[in-house]
Amino acid sequence: MNGDHTTDNELSRRAFLQRASAAAVLGLGVRDVWGQRTDDLVVNSFGGEYQELFEKAVIQPFEKKFGVKVIHDTTGTSSQDYAKIRASKGAPGFDVAAALSPPEVILGAKEGLLEKITEAEVPNIKFTWDKARKALPPVAVMHTLQFDSLLYNKDKLDKPVSWADYWQPDKRYGAKVKGHVINYNPANLLSVYALIHAAELGGGGASNMEPAWALLKSQKPWVGVVVTTSAEAAPHFESGEVWISPYWSARAGYYISRGIPYGMVVPKEGVIANIDSASVPIGAKNKKLAYEFINFMLEPATQRAWCQAYFCSPGRGDITDWPKAFVESQIVTTQQFESVKLPDLDAIGVNRKDWTLRWQEVMG
Repeated sequence: MNGDHTTDNELSRRAFLQRASAAAVLGLGVRDVWGQRTDDLVVNSFGGEYQELFEKAVIQPFEKKFGVKVIHDTTGTSSQDYAKIRASKGAPGFDVAAALSPPEVILGAKEGLLEKITEAEVPNIKFTWDKARKALPPVAVMHTLQFDSLLYNKDKLDKPVSWADYWQPDKRYGAKVKGHVINYNPANLLSVYALIHAAELGGGGASNMEPAWALLKSQKPWVGVVVTTSAEAAPHFESGEVWISPYWSARAGYYISRGIPYGMVVPKEGVIANIDSASVPIGAKNKKLAYEFINFMLEPATQRAWCQAYFCSPGRGDITDWPKAFVESQIVTTQQFESVKLPDLDAIGVNRKDWTLRWQEVMG
């Protein structure tokens, strides 16, 4: 990782991996209360198609390279996963929180429940987007970029052009759209971003969400489906029940590639970036191997395999040999990354609980 120069830190990392690999091969690990060996690595991320692709592109190659076993915990959203970290005082039973969003990372830093990560632990940090490193506290490492797009059924609706077409669907599409709109619980950051867009439509924003509640109330009669996770929404797209939805760009691209008759739109008001990052809880049992996993996620070969499989943009901007079709639909240059809006992370972190309560009051 450092050319011809081998540092003391790298020697210690190699020695650790040799011991971990030997223990895995010889089966000498001791079972603990969770049922895994002490040299197993527990990684938390998401279920659905994310799980399948993540295991194939990241976890299995990591296991093969380092000779260790990875237990993949796919329960919860980012906010629910952080709630486990908080409730356990930093010892949630997993070593890597591999899919935290910025609001959780900021809370983790403020509450002291996530380990600080530097180049000493994860050398590939230096290749990640500079703008993202400045936006996140040093307890997280960005590995994936998505944004909130609009997904629509091309067989049922004309192409939407504005976030207003989602929040006021009757004005654009009339009575036929009733029951075919989906809404998300704010436990999913996708819902929070969509609500911020709603506030902006009414002249507000993350610092003034009142316009969002008015639009949510007016949209409610047209909503047919309410879910929490993005994976829960997928069957409603496949059945054709939902015709319009905010949706993460990566998941949208994935399902469109699988043949559903939907299109993905960047509304005229713009989109908000979602930085997927990885962190290590302070009570993790296998921290050294956790850092190796995070570093591995940022290796060029891993980035290529994962990003092309999941239709997401990379966590580093120095990879230049992407396929043409990938370049046309993703953020791969610094200039492109600079043009994407980042959310008001402090406002989300401070107000998300109150916003969730307001959402519950409206949606019942």
